[in-house]
Amino acid sequence: MISTHPMKLINIVANVALEERLSAIAEAHAASGYTVLEARGAGSAGLQTGALEGGSNILFMLIVPESKLDEVMEDVARLMRRGHHLAAFITDTQVLRPEKFTA
Repeated sequence: MISTHPMKLINIVANVALEERLSAIAEAHAASGYTVLEARGAGSAGLQTGALEGGSNILFMLIVPESKLDEVMEDVARLMRRGHHLAAFITDTQVLRPEKFTA
């Protein structure tokens, strides 16, 4: 049987203008990496088509050990308190190689 290891997956939907700040948060907490995808959809902010420059959203994905979750999310919450519109979702996940996600 394959051995898996518990981690936390953080998904953040935000305006593309926040990508640099989100990557700085990941780096500040010694995350091993992150993934950024273009995101379109509809929600409380209305339809986000990505048709307007600067008006597109991203999905910023980051996997961290549970021990780093609170500190990362505090920095994300700080962006929200500053008035940035974003949505953050945390889910339990399993990884095959935990050393890839720990510093």
